[in-house]
Amino acid sequence: MKKIITILVLLVSFLSFSQEIKLKKGEVLVDGISWLYYQDCGTFSETCSLLDKNKEEIIFFKWIKVPDGEPRTPSNPQGNLTYVEVKFLGLNQVFEIQKTQKNIILLLYNSKVVKDDLTLDEEKVSRLIEKYGSEFSDRLNRTTNNTNTIIIKEEPRRSGININLGR
Repeated sequence: MKKIITILVLLVSFLSFSQEIKLKKGEVLVDGISWLYYQDCGTFSETCSLLDKNKEEIIFFKWIKVPDGEPRTPSNPQGNLTYVEVKFLGLNQVFEIQKTQKNIILLLYNSKVVKDDLTLDEEKVSRLIEKYGSEFSDRLNRTTNNTNTIIIKEEPRRSGININLGR
């Protein structure tokens, strides 16, 4: 009985402190309160834009899929590397992350990269980029810029007696 009560108390505490993100009718709602506007943030969209109160784009997400970027596993038979590139427009800042759309929006909200007047806070954006960086494109650029060339030459096999004179 004590275990059940403990589990219920923990469950209630987790649910009461988590914030709920909803995308509804063009608005990003955090715990039911309008925070930003959005555009093209559907379930199957490859891009998503967060807009300020003047409907000007301030943050842009782009899902990037790199074939054979990861080892092939039973859960990833094609070896695809999929990550999201988040751009802060006007600041020329970018970071990369592997999270869902709502988790990225929650991360941006909790990091307070958008001020109360719905403009970007450069210091908080720089801190977020310092924390997450661009590990995926850095890793891909490091492995694809390999300039080593390997040439394999195989001599054809000749049957019978081979006599080479003058070599």
